[in-house]
Amino acid sequence: MSMAIQEAYYSFLSTIFAPLLALHPAIGEGILAISIVFVITLFYKYLVKQDDMKDIRDQIKAKQKEAKEVQKTNPEQAQKMTSEILALTNKQMKMTFKPMLVSMMFVILLFPWLKLAFVGPIVYLPVEILGRASFGWFLWYIVISMPFSMAFRKLLGVM
Repeated sequence: MSMAIQEAYYSFLSTIFAPLLALHPAIGEGILAISIVFVITLFYKYLVKQDDMKDIRDQIKAKQKEAKEVQKTNPEQAQKMTSEILALTNKQMKMTFKPMLVSMMFVILLFPWLKLAFVGPIVYLPVEILGRASFGWFLWYIVISMPFSMAFRKLLGVM
């Protein structure tokens, strides 16, 4: 991306998100992280056939249980079942490929700007965790996004 286009893009994002940038960095980035996770969850909700994904997961669980039981008495049958499980897993991965690509593009467009918008420590910790007394923008994004991702997936029934 040329510098002029990049600067115009970052300026555009800064203008759109100016109200969030005016807040305390932990709150502003927290709201942005929650919003990003919600949009990504929507990508998975609407780009993956949830019923098909549930069926595949159920089949995998059933075959894993059955293969575990058969393993002791008939290892060849268990090996065949393992191959079937791998085929189902491959199908499952193909189903999630499109939303993963869309999500990656979304993140690639936003993360460089987040890095520039939220410079320095975002959250100061009362104690050292993992040798750190503060979180920067990326670590704070991860801390915020993980629980909200799980919550949104559960709320929206995303497999």
